Amino acid sequence: MLNEMFNKKSSEEPKDAPKAPSESANANDPAFQNAWFSLSVDPQAAAPQKKMSPAQRNLDDIKKYAYEAFDLLDTNQNGFIESSELQVVLADPATPMREKSFVMFLLSNQQEIADSVQEGTPEYRDGISRLDIDQYFKIVMSRLA
Repeated sequence: MLNEMFNKKSSEEPKDAPKAPSESANANDPAFQNAWFSLSVDPQAAAPQKKMSPAQRNLDDIKKYAYEAFDLLDTNQNGFIESSELQVVLADPATPMREKSFVMFLLSNQQEIADSVQEGTPEYRDGISRLDIDQYFKIVMSRLA
């Protein structure tokens, strides 16, 4: 289910992963100096990012989860995530605790998130749309900055 989407096999390596430096690597070579970076991060390509507080990181993780899992959470495919759809994921014993905490956040803040953008569909007034997610997290993150 959803947890499969977020659990990557440790044997998988990104296609662009830097190779480990050889025995004869030059100590002044940036690839050698930065070899300790995670394989998923290219230190030369990564733009400098503003440091995030733990609260900002958690909110960013929840936003990413909501974006990536949106189609799986929206089981009736109406473009909105309703509380009934979130409740199913929450009740599923196979759902990892981290995902359950994300779903609990969405449920606890559902009305505020849904009110972020008025799409003009009163029948889904309490449903969370992609636009709602985008706008809500922009507002919340700007308050924490």
